[in-house]
Amino acid sequence: MKLDNTVIIVADVGELKAYEVKKHEDIFNNELKINYSLELIDDENFIEGRKKLQELKSDANGRINHGSIEEHNVEEEIEKRTLKEVAQDINTIVQQTNPKSLFLAFPKESNKELVEKLSQETKAVLKKNLELDLVKADKEKILTHFL
Repeated sequence: MKLDNTVIIVADVGELKAYEVKKHEDIFNNELKINYSLELIDDENFIEGRKKLQELKSDANGRINHGSIEEHNVEEEIEKRTLKEVAQDINTIVQQTNPKSLFLAFPKESNKELVEKLSQETKAVLKKNLELDLVKADKEKILTHFL
């Protein structure tokens, strides 16, 4: 599989990590060996997406404001805003790096909604989309999920 000019993005509603796939060629026993590694090019945190609802509902005096905010609507609004922010960051990374291929891993619960928010340019280079949360995965193992 050719991985030249490929960017891998792993994200969830709290964090995004973007990697550029780097190709390494070595000659071993008169044979050309090709290996790939990931180089971190961006690491974003979406603070609001990680906060607990109780942290966001305190009033001006710092007291918890029970019952004045409908929790479900607040959670949905936070998720919508965070998904929009994640999609914007992915679009920006694609614009800046101009990859031939984009591989994406985002949790199943919101994967479809995220992809819908991506620009047409980003969707055009999106070659693999995994419904997985790989943000905390070891960098060395992320690539194996896409091969």
